Amino acid sequence: MAADACDLKAIAYEFISQASILYEDELTDSKAQHRSIARLAGTLIACRNFNQEDFDTLVTKTAQYAAKLLKKHDQSRMVTLCSHLFWVGKQGGSRQHRDARRVLECLQRAVQIADDMCMAASTHVDLFIEILNHYLYHFESENEAITEKYISGLLGLIHEHLDNMEASARRSEVEAHYRNTLAHIRRMKEAEATREKFASIVIPGEAPRDAA
Repeated sequence: MAADACDLKAIAYEFISQASILYEDELTDSKAQHRSIARLAGTLIACRNFNQEDFDTLVTKTAQYAAKLLKKHDQSRMVTLCSHLFWVGKQGGSRQHRDARRVLECLQRAVQIADDMCMAASTHVDLFIEILNHYLYHFESENEAITEKYISGLLGLIHEHLDNMEASARRSEVEAHYRNTLAHIRRMKEAEATREKFASIVIPGEAPRDAA
């Protein structure tokens, strides 16, 4: 990050390339792999001076590492995190790396992994809620590929899987997390600046509200 901040592109690229080599050659523990991908993604998101080709190479490799993690819940979480690698910088800024399609691909892949897990045990529904929050972030960040239909669909999926969870302390925790996310969506539906954008999002059991 220091090399990138000093606009030393070649040195910054070499540092991250060497980190990738170490990841591939030395790391076998799943927890260490999970931590390393999170740190690598965080570093790349903070960098601003790579050219488009070099940045694409680095973030694509990081996303590939995430998709190959041994544990499925780690896969889902890290693939979701990697969606942010493809939506870096402000719209119209000189240091912008944005690919709406790749963001959507990451999020859809994460949903697919989470859905496979929930088919075996609905206790993993918390993954859907985490992914939903990332969908909302990209939706609010004006990513044109993330539309209300994906958010409404995910809300319906969460509602279905929650209904299948047995009453337990774990279910109460998941429901509390979900209620917080729903409260945010309702606030956005009420706020004048975001009312129209959020009007078409369907919360299960609630009638859609007019954007007017």
